[in-house]
Amino acid sequence: MRLSQIDTENLNDSLVSKILFSVPNDDLKKGDCILVFGSFIDWKNRMKIAINLYKEGRAPTILISGGAREIGNKKEALIMREYAINNGVKLDDVLVEDESLNTTENVLCSLLVLHRAKILPNIKRILVVSNQLHIRRCMLTLSKYMPRDIKYTYCYNMDRCDKERMFEEVRNTIKYIKEGIIDDVELSI
Repeated sequence: MRLSQIDTENLNDSLVSKILFSVPNDDLKKGDCILVFGSFIDWKNRMKIAINLYKEGRAPTILISGGAREIGNKKEALIMREYAINNGVKLDDVLVEDESLNTTENVLCSLLVLHRAKILPNIKRILVVSNQLHIRRCMLTLSKYMPRDIKYTYCYNMDRCDKERMFEEVRNTIKYIKEGIIDDVELSI
């Protein structure tokens, strides 16, 4: 069944869990860049994952994407960059995209940052960092807007969140598919 064919009025716990949590695990392969999706709520957990990947030598560059909210008086991506640098990441190894307001813009604006940094043509694999709740939407957004020859490894914390937030994520993902904003996908449900 295609994700777009699911009736959002008849969602249940099992279906929502299958949609959100049946996503690929980290394949442990190296990449060319670590893309961290910003989050007002979960930014520190995401940055810990990205910093660990960087320190393990999994990728030489971290691209932090997020401008939606300010933390204090700074955009989330700038706070996240500070955190990375304070935790051992070299300033020259951090790229920042701080204009995006949602997941689609995270991808589109990150594409522009990679292009401007003149590294986009050399990228073959990106390590994608978010939380597990968000990974499905990240996958569908990346497949819609990024070059087709780029491969992805998904690195996330195994979080569980409240039921309403899970249902809302599935409803929004299906809505975005129906609006043509992100790609649809076949699910074995």
